[in-house]
Amino acid sequence: MMILVNKSIHLYSRHKVFFMRIFFFALLVLMIPQGLTAQKVGRPLIDSLSAALPEVKEDTDRVKILSIICYELRNINPKEALDPGRAALQLSEKIHYQYGVGLSHYSLTFIYHILSRLPESIDHALKAEAIFDSLKKTNYLCATYLMLAYLYKDLDKGITAEYMKKATVLLPYNNDILWQARNNGTLGNNYRNLGQYDSAGKYMMIHLQMSEKNNLKGEIMIVKNRFGYMYMAQSKLDTAYTLIRSGLEYFQAIGSTRMVAENSTTLGKIRLRQSMNAGSLSKPYLEEAEKYALKGLKVSGELGYLIQSYSANRLLSDIYKAEGRNDKALDYLSAAFIDYDSVYGAQSVSKASVLSWRNEEELKQKQLELLQLRNRQQKVIIFGASFSILILVIAVFVVIKSRKRQRRAYLVVRQKKEELSRVLGELEATNQELEAFSYSVSHDLRAPVRRIESLCMFLKEDYEALLDITGQDLLRHITDSTGLMNRLIEDLLTLSRITRQTVNKAPCHLSDIAAQICEDLRLTYPEKSYTCRIEENIIVQADFRLLHIALQNLIDNAWKYSSQAINPEIIIGSEIVDNKHFVFISDNGVGFDMAQAGKLFTPFQRMHSDEHFKGTGIGLATVKRIITKHGGTITAQSEPGKGTTFRFTL
Repeated sequence: MMILVNKSIHLYSRHKVFFMRIFFFALLVLMIPQGLTAQKVGRPLIDSLSAALPEVKEDTDRVKILSIICYELRNINPKEALDPGRAALQLSEKIHYQYGVGLSHYSLTFIYHILSRLPESIDHALKAEAIFDSLKKTNYLCATYLMLAYLYKDLDKGITAEYMKKATVLLPYNNDILWQARNNGTLGNNYRNLGQYDSAGKYMMIHLQMSEKNNLKGEIMIVKNRFGYMYMAQSKLDTAYTLIRSGLEYFQAIGSTRMVAENSTTLGKIRLRQSMNAGSLSKPYLEEAEKYALKGLKVSGELGYLIQSYSANRLLSDIYKAEGRNDKALDYLSAAFIDYDSVYGAQSVSKASVLSWRNEEELKQKQLELLQLRNRQQKVIIFGASFSILILVIAVFVVIKSRKRQRRAYLVVRQKKEELSRVLGELEATNQELEAFSYSVSHDLRAPVRRIESLCMFLKEDYEALLDITGQDLLRHITDSTGLMNRLIEDLLTLSRITRQTVNKAPCHLSDIAAQICEDLRLTYPEKSYTCRIEENIIVQADFRLLHIALQNLIDNAWKYSSQAINPEIIIGSEIVDNKHFVFISDNGVGFDMAQAGKLFTPFQRMHSDEHFKGTGIGLATVKRIITKHGGTITAQSEPGKGTTFRFTL
């Protein structure tokens, strides 16, 4: 009897394990084509997957679930998504599970893209492409092609077109309804991003029809949202607003915070455009635009979604400018400028670095081919010297053929170098567009600020006597703030002009320029006494006007930050270090902590508050731009209370 009981228990345990495996296999079948049969979406789906994970015994199943969690978290919290994505990648590599490695790279592609880390996103996508191609996983391979097309759209239109062509060829071979619908929609969305609206509408409509036919609610909302963005680009603002507003409600319901940030900011842009010709509705539209923009800024800030943070800050600046609230417009414009520099500046650098990386890899391959060709040539020559004339003739033929291949390889290397030069030219064009944007905005703000400054002057001259002490103090603060804003705008314009100006180098007597600047300081501030020691006959090759601006900023800084010293002293000299000619400007002022030196030459970043030292935070950025345009470098060495030394080469 006991034996029978033990056998029954053993049999029950085996069946339990069997049924548990069947259960988790079924769960995976439901989860992998997300949205096709699963009812849960967003955070509830992620929570259910996380709850099931501890019970999963098979490593391959754990990899799949971790990859799905990473992918589903992309629109909810991309930073949180990194851990399951990396865990899936490490586990799949450990157990040599190639399909899992591909899934992990594919999921991480989206996460790094949303976190504005373009090179890493492209790297994961390329690795996923190679794996899915080798495994013939058509659905994921097609989706990866489309993602690569999207990632390269601002880097290389030719690469984008090539990937879209590959994806289009694979579309008929997608063997899953969800992926057929989704990949058609993504292809249409790529065409929308490229401004090709006929092709975009064609593939997005296929996505919509397949989703409605198979009751894919999430996909229906996504494609309707994309239609809203396309209608906005075509200035069909009322229809666009309705569709994107519906999308916002859906994404809020499922907790898709990234899409909440994007849709909120986009709805604000629509309302701002509608307010321009809305008559009596203009003010309500602007108020609604502000509400959406603030929401987009809040959500994108919580996510660390810098691309959307820039869009929201820029939108708020435009809204407040339209309302005549120039102070707030300038605040948000400054924030947008910082986001632009962080994201699009980094993206511009990524554009060069990513393509440069690809070119370097191809160059290395070609160089390896050249080395292999040379080795083969040597072997052929040795072999030919050891045998008959017939073999020698064959060897010569092989050498000639190898030289032709070598010549072709050299041509490819030269072509890649020319391509890199073209990319660097495009990067320069991008920088020029950024400077033109800064110049245009600063120029537009200058006129109203000057009007405020003039009104303050008239108020002071005609009505100051009528104001009590508090009123006079407020008037003084307004005047000071307006002056600071005017200086900030003038400094921004100077920075923009310097960037666009051509450098015309000629011999310049740096010692004389520095002496004149120091003398002007003495005349401007006769109440301050300080010593200025300048080395004689420092001659440099530079653009006279730009050099004068750089020295003016550096000497002004030295004077300002040493003005509180007992015996202020400025030293200007030159030295030779490692066969390079350096010019240095030293002071015995307050100095700063070198731990903060990283932000020294960044616009709007200051080491000291306005309470202690007035300034706009543009001067040293201007100096850095001038030195860079001359092909030189600039560094700073400082210590609190012991002064600062700037060294630069030209």
